Amino acid sequence: MGSKNLKAIAVRGTKGVGNLKDPKAFMKASAAAKAVLAGHAVTGQGLPTYGTQVLMNVINEVGALPTRNHQDVQFEGAKDISAEAMATPRASDGKAQLVTNQACFGCTIACGRISKIDDTHFSIQNKPQYINASGGLEYEAAWALGAANGVNDLEALQFANMVCNEDGIDPITFGATVGAVMEMYEMGALTKEQIGMEAPFGSAKALCHFAEITARGEGFGKEIGLGSARLTKKYGQPDLSMSVKGQEFPAYDGRVIQGIGLAYATSNRGACHLRGYTIASEVLGIPVKTDPAETNGKPELVKAFQDATAAFDSAGICIFTSFAWTLADVAPQLQAACGDEFTVENLTTIGERIWNMERDFNNRAGFTNKDDKLPKRLMTEAAKTGPGKGTVSGLDKMLPEYYKVRGWDNEGRLSTETRKRLGL
Repeated sequence: MGSKNLKAIAVRGTKGVGNLKDPKAFMKASAAAKAVLAGHAVTGQGLPTYGTQVLMNVINEVGALPTRNHQDVQFEGAKDISAEAMATPRASDGKAQLVTNQACFGCTIACGRISKIDDTHFSIQNKPQYINASGGLEYEAAWALGAANGVNDLEALQFANMVCNEDGIDPITFGATVGAVMEMYEMGALTKEQIGMEAPFGSAKALCHFAEITARGEGFGKEIGLGSARLTKKYGQPDLSMSVKGQEFPAYDGRVIQGIGLAYATSNRGACHLRGYTIASEVLGIPVKTDPAETNGKPELVKAFQDATAAFDSAGICIFTSFAWTLADVAPQLQAACGDEFTVENLTTIGERIWNMERDFNNRAGFTNKDDKLPKRLMTEAAKTGPGKGTVSGLDKMLPEYYKVRGWDNEGRLSTETRKRLGL
């Protein structure tokens, strides 16, 4: 749509929302499902209390926190930008950055954060528009703006996050692109004259400056706005883009956590944690604990997570509910709302069909098995520290098996049998 200069689609309804098939059954099913959320350690305690930022110290401790553009897997400043740090009173004014939590409409989890920057911080001097409380840091944003760039200034991260939020910029893409810029600057592929200032890893001032000029499309901000894949290619360093299919990685290292690496490589929308969050199993033990270093069984695990996630997404349900819910919790709600055909078995097939339709679309658009890859760094540069020290991605071993599990041919295309089974 963007390539065709389409700016917006406006839709106005006139007939209201369709009636629930069985309102009483729906209220009963949703009440039971809410009780499951409230009683779970993640959805009832961890996310409401600390938000997604509860993961910062957890992922750093398991040695899977990508740092300085994935050169390292642990960040020495992780504790300074964690959920606990957000809730700790500052020495400057005795107030914590975190003001309160926040929920999306109708949500019982309330994992969102509302934060306020220290009035004395350099980032907001003479900028009154950023003084008020606003959306706070989520884990992915805190990682991308912080560890990915070696920056442990919590207030700087919140400023950059606010700029991204206000100007419609994805903080993961922005932060990961800045990480590539900082690495190219340190290696001499980019100069101070080109960038407009010094930009080594750890520079909070560079991070804040880049956020503003990228939002305004000024100077080197136009280059950052290209995203890391196009920017690194333009300056002769394509291997420094930590991305798949042009989309930057989220906050988990695919060398140390093998399943998520396979999920990145095969995601239909490029590297993404929200299309198959195997971290739940490989780190948190949900629904069962699997060894993050193990490659055997990961193709089956990734497929199961991808298919289930597609079903959750198509139902309009927040994926965070899947920490506590299975499709057995979703099916009764959908049955009461929409019809008896929404059984657990059918939902599983619906998710698989969606994933295969997306894959088929991508194949027709020109994507091939050669696009199911990870950056050279994850395949050849071993993790330096932590429990996964010395490991690289086992993608070469996992990918062929994943194709078989999916019912695709060796080129990653849907087989005739798979098309027939799924009615595609």
